[in-house]
Amino acid sequence: MNLPIIILVTSFLICIGIAYRQGLTKESILIAFLVSNGISLIFGGLSHIFVPKIVADNIGWQTSKNFQYEIGIANIILGILCVCTIYYRGNWILSAILATSLWGWGNAIGHIFSWKNEGNTKEGNIGWVFYLDIFLPIISIILYYNYKK
Repeated sequence: MNLPIIILVTSFLICIGIAYRQGLTKESILIAFLVSNGISLIFGGLSHIFVPKIVADNIGWQTSKNFQYEIGIANIILGILCVCTIYYRGNWILSAILATSLWGWGNAIGHIFSWKNEGNTKEGNIGWVFYLDIFLPIISIILYYNYKK
């Protein structure tokens, strides 16, 4: 198991534990999920910025500090948007889900292109990252739908 998955799962367990102590609701479960996703995105962003070679090697990329810096900043921004749902709720929840879904699915398409066009089967390209890019948005949307009904 990789550190990003450990961070995602650990942060979700902590967030859901806090929500449980305050009284579990559909909203608190959704926000716990978004906040843990946000923490994971922030970690990913910091990794792209501060250890670009490790990240690039895991994905099967050439190291590109400038490009990875931009990817890192985008991850951090999305992570902050998710974490801010704790305080702002309302339309921030939908905005966080929309932004992270587009980001995740766009990244998944990029991973498929890298796999099909370049034969990139590295774990960070077509492994756990690929599945998280697809399924985290789906889970977010399901939790949001459940919250709204």
